[in-house]
Amino acid sequence: MKIKKLKINSFGKLENTEIEFSDNINIISGKNESGKSTLLKFIVSMFYGISKNKNGKTIPDFDKYKPWEKDEYSGKLTYTLDNNNEYEIYREFKKKMPTIYDKDKNDVTKQYGIDKSKESLFFYEQTGITEDNFLASCVSEQENVKLSNTMKNNIIQRLSNIVSTGSETTSYKKAIEKLNKEQLEKIGNNRSTGRPLNIVETSIEENEAKRKEISIYEDQKYDMATQKENLQIDLEESKTVLEILRKQKINLEKNQLEKEKIKISKENLLKNENRKKELEEKISNLEESKQEAFKSSKFGYLAIILIIIAITSLSIYLKKYMAILLNIIPLLIFGIIFNKKQKIKQQIKKNNRKRYQEKNLLEEELSKIEDEYKEKKLEIEEKEEKIKIQEQTAEQEIKQEFIEEIDEEIIDDILSTKYENIVEFIGEKEKELTEYKITEKTIEVDNQNILKQLDYLVEIDEKLENLYEQKKELVELNQIYEMVKQEIENAYQEMKENITPDFIEELKNILVQVTKGKYSKLYLDSENNLQIEVENGQYMPIERLSTGTIDLIYLALRISATKEISEENMPIIMDESFSYYDNERMTESLKYLSNQENRQVLIFTCSDRESEILEKENITYKKIVL
Repeated sequence: MKIKKLKINSFGKLENTEIEFSDNINIISGKNESGKSTLLKFIVSMFYGISKNKNGKTIPDFDKYKPWEKDEYSGKLTYTLDNNNEYEIYREFKKKMPTIYDKDKNDVTKQYGIDKSKESLFFYEQTGITEDNFLASCVSEQENVKLSNTMKNNIIQRLSNIVSTGSETTSYKKAIEKLNKEQLEKIGNNRSTGRPLNIVETSIEENEAKRKEISIYEDQKYDMATQKENLQIDLEESKTVLEILRKQKINLEKNQLEKEKIKISKENLLKNENRKKELEEKISNLEESKQEAFKSSKFGYLAIILIIIAITSLSIYLKKYMAILLNIIPLLIFGIIFNKKQKIKQQIKKNNRKRYQEKNLLEEELSKIEDEYKEKKLEIEEKEEKIKIQEQTAEQEIKQEFIEEIDEEIIDDILSTKYENIVEFIGEKEKELTEYKITEKTIEVDNQNILKQLDYLVEIDEKLENLYEQKKELVELNQIYEMVKQEIENAYQEMKENITPDFIEELKNILVQVTKGKYSKLYLDSENNLQIEVENGQYMPIERLSTGTIDLIYLALRISATKEISEENMPIIMDESFSYYDNERMTESLKYLSNQENRQVLIFTCSDRESEILEKENITYKKIVL
């Protein structure tokens, strides 16, 4: 592949610049700050685009090379592939996509893929080289070729890397060491501490212990649920009993006024009954007093007769005067008593009339009371019967309402309970319900505590699930690391068997050229160290060679490496690569580059040393002055 020509409309400090390159060596000469590095960046940007990201730089390349005073930010580049197909790239750098033309000026842009950043993959699909690989193998900047004694070991390592892995930046040993280090840091092992796997396993152990400690609450949850369920049954039954009691109380209270009236009526009836007895007693007493008066009257007359008989009998034995006196006295007494008796008789008759009248009044009142008593008693009995029927009907309704909720026997017991006891039972049930609610609240509090613990258990389970998932991921990642290391080992072995011999052979050829046949045998030991065989048969590390020799080997091997990454003979672009070379080393390097058949070389320099040596060695080249 060769770059034929380019046209820079405006890019960095370069504008309206057209350059044609030869197919062999091109010297792009110019003083410092003349635009050599800008031209190199233009070439790379035409193939791969220019980044708007900083990528660790102070400012993005897009902003760095964007013209300050012009809107124009574009250019064109023409190149040919080894199959002689010619392409032309036109790119406006403010746009992501370039336009690709074939040799007949047909737009073939859409024939190529686009990457995630919406950049065309035309150059990668044509050459198989990514931008990173292009910069690593085809472009050599000053710091990449400059070799001091302090950098010799680094270059030797790069040589070993190229020979053993095909890439100067890839060391099998360091790759394995890095993977082992990453594997230890990101995963850990049975012998490590504080690593992700150790932390996860420790956390799993701790959470499993916590889970075991809290899991007892799972059984308590079921016990609490049973206790709560039984309490709820008792509570509902108590509520039902209380409701029946209250309904029965209301039922009984509905007729309470009537019962009170009946009670008063009964008390009045009792009074009537007492009055009746009192009247009957009074009537009886009147009759008795009448008989007593009659007996008293008879007794008075009998007493007089007895007295007269007694006095007459005494007068027989007494003297004449005394006998006369005694006879007169009874007559006087009789007269007095008779007179008195007449008055008493009249009084008795008068009292009898009075008693008769009083008796008639009492008997009349008694009759009235008896009639009223019978009437009231009948009325009370009717009211009691009515109330009884009402209460029985209400009780039947209560029974029908609650018969499916509670045992019939309990209902019957309640309905047969007196009002006073109903009131008492209501108080007891209300107290019982309060106690149930307190117990229920206590259970609820205990249950909440259990639920909190179980919520914490859920958290632990979720944490354990995540931890086991993390462990699984770490184990899988560890397996991936082992697989990667195995694949690297396999690739390394395949490289050693297939590619390394080619590199070794190429390195031998380079060694013969740069040492003029002094050294021709080179080996890669098991530690990927390059060893050369000296004339006496002793093996010597390659770093024992001179700095100039190693430098030439490194340059040549970089060029050889491009053969392994692309089928195209890619251009070699060198930016101030020989600034620190002496004339001898530069001569050998330029001679080596001139012997690369069908490979274009672009050398950016600020001196005339390269041109002078090429002319001295009669090597054809094209000089372009910026």
